[in-house]
Amino acid sequence: LKASKEMTTEYLGESTNLLLKELKMPNVREKGFPGELTEEELEAVKKFQLELQTRDPVYKQIVFALSVVEKEAYALCRFLRARKFDVEKVFELLDEAKVHYSKAKDAGFYPDLEQALGFSRSIFLSQYPAVFSGNAKNGCPVLYLKLGSIQPEGIKCIVTVDKIDRFFWNDVVHAFPSVLKTGHDFNPNFVRTENVTVYDLKGISRSQITSDTFEVIKAGNQVMSSFPETLHCLLIMNAPSWFGLIWSVAKKLIDPRTASKIEVFTSAKSGDKRMNELIDKSQIPSNYGGDGPSLAEAAAGGSTGPSGSRSKMVVLNELLTLTKKKSEMSHDFELEAGQQMTLSVYTRCKTGASAELLRSDGGSMMTKIDFVGDEENEPYSRTIGAVVGPGSFTVKLKLMSEPGVFLVLGTTGAN
Repeated sequence: LKASKEMTTEYLGESTNLLLKELKMPNVREKGFPGELTEEELEAVKKFQLELQTRDPVYKQIVFALSVVEKEAYALCRFLRARKFDVEKVFELLDEAKVHYSKAKDAGFYPDLEQALGFSRSIFLSQYPAVFSGNAKNGCPVLYLKLGSIQPEGIKCIVTVDKIDRFFWNDVVHAFPSVLKTGHDFNPNFVRTENVTVYDLKGISRSQITSDTFEVIKAGNQVMSSFPETLHCLLIMNAPSWFGLIWSVAKKLIDPRTASKIEVFTSAKSGDKRMNELIDKSQIPSNYGGDGPSLAEAAAGGSTGPSGSRSKMVVLNELLTLTKKKSEMSHDFELEAGQQMTLSVYTRCKTGASAELLRSDGGSMMTKIDFVGDEENEPYSRTIGAVVGPGSFTVKLKLMSEPGVFLVLGTTGAN
């Protein structure tokens, strides 16, 4: 052990004086952070840093993937906290992550999400609403996931399972660092690489808890295995009464450190109160009574490519399931003066359907298209047409042949 310590100290030398300084600087008054390490934990950090120089280079790439916003000492400690400062267990974690990380790295972590998926960020978020919006008082960016608005069938209409991880890689590598940088505006001493997460269970039903939903969650977890210990705290809002039983069981299966970060609120009033304690009203989305932009606006505001262009905002989101018995369905909507909307349909039904866009108030047909896919179970989309308000409109779909699920989305132009 003595020889090992001497070798570690010799390696660190003068070139790592900055690291040693960071490790002793108490910016975060919590166990496991630089400045709050025990002697044993400090030695583990030194050992970990030394091992990273001699093992597979991809390990080092993973650990310092967020180096544009995270200092070396904080990155090392973050990974070690994930495995209670057991260096070998951290490398086991890295082993699990490296295959997926390397594949995504080869693609540049999908910097242009629209090119990687074939549609904009806001389209994906309309079906799986996980949106960064604002920062907490301590600087941590806030991620909102409206579980009650997840549409498993809608997700299947726009993307295949093997491509879902592209969204999460883009989100954590390209979007997360920018919202972390914003944290310094709220707290000049902000050094955490963490986010506050809000899970909104309002409107959640058992029909949303499907294998498809779990596939999306699994893809997200797979990506996050390369970014452990990035959760500051989790607020579970609007939890239904039956959730209490599930949580009492699940809590026993979760690591105590993680469980201590989770707060469950069945009362909307209590949940809102806690949210306002953590987040300034100016940063809370208008959906939750704050002065910030709505989550739909925040979703459209996310950059999807190197150009920094904004996504189109989804303002109509309707899922139509057509069967042999119910081969025709329609949806009515209204636009105010000056409002514009482009309607598109997404599906994986190869035999397709016909789509009509009509003025409800006059009954006149504005446009009609017939569409079919190229491959079985391969998502595709078609533009139905564009409309300008004021007026009442109807979009109508009719099966060509085989049953299918069709997602009709109306978007406004980028602004």
